Amino acid sequence: MSDLIIVLYGSQNAAFVAGEALAVFQQEAGTEPEDIVVVTRAETGRVSVNQSIDLASGRPLGGGRWGTLIGMLFLDRRKPGEQDRGLTARFLEAGVEQSFLLAVGQALDKGGAAVGMRVRLLGANRVLDRVKALKGAPKILQTRLSAETEDALYDMQNQIPQGVLNQSADGPF
Repeated sequence: MSDLIIVLYGSQNAAFVAGEALAVFQQEAGTEPEDIVVVTRAETGRVSVNQSIDLASGRPLGGGRWGTLIGMLFLDRRKPGEQDRGLTARFLEAGVEQSFLLAVGQALDKGGAAVGMRVRLLGANRVLDRVKALKGAPKILQTRLSAETEDALYDMQNQIPQGVLNQSADGPF
């Protein structure tokens, strides 16, 4: 079991600072690297996913699959309907809470940014305490992922083409 935490900021700069602080926190704690992403929505509406990068290898921490999956949460802003096959419907089928999905889908304003991460070893409370200690007053969205939901999300991750994961990010944070 793990937690999925999304921290919403009004400015992209604040989100990148928070993402960097969380990556440092993770290193200081000596835990296995987890994907930490900063998701931005440009004024044009375009969504970008910026993953934390291992500076030695240039690859996303944690392999990039969770970060890509977190970024996908922001792509489908529609409420899922019957017979819908959009991303939100796929996340619902996997077992992610509907209220969380709807909140995430509607949360990122144009020009805004969010930091997202799956938390296992650090513990959600420690991560949230660290986030609250940072400057700014972010909005925090959180959901608990059961073992069954994690398995279903792993299946979704395995459908992400390796080429998508190999693309270089805009830069490390």
